[in-house]
Amino acid sequence: MAQKTVIPDKVQKDNNSKKKFKIKKHKDSEVDADIEIAEDGDYVVEKLSIDDLPTKMNDGTAIRWFNNFAIKKTGNYINQSFKVTIAGLSSLRSANKKIVIFDGNTNSGKPFVFEGDITNDTLELTDGDPAVGSSPP
Repeated sequence: MAQKTVIPDKVQKDNNSKKKFKIKKHKDSEVDADIEIAEDGDYVVEKLSIDDLPTKMNDGTAIRWFNNFAIKKTGNYINQSFKVTIAGLSSLRSANKKIVIFDGNTNSGKPFVFEGDITNDTLELTDGDPAVGSSPP
């Protein structure tokens, strides 16, 4: 299980919405992510470190992590629909790179390839504790 180290001052809440957030990158290898949760609510969004995430897929292929974050409501990770937009996701998939997700729960706690649709660099997830990356980097 990856350790969850919160990186302070990296989340910007949209002043006009209770469900839109920007998670700023912390390291040069990362990319900003925009989050839009399907339902209004009182959410706590945290930027998490990528340092303790797995570095390779099961087949040994390296992973580049773009961002890692958590979304909580009433103290628990959400399990509801939200969209993640990361610049360049669509072109990575077009270049035959795999979009990788790690949430600590799915796929026996190992990184897995996101098989869903990616439209305009946006994908939809439901586990409120994801890391998003690509493999190979």
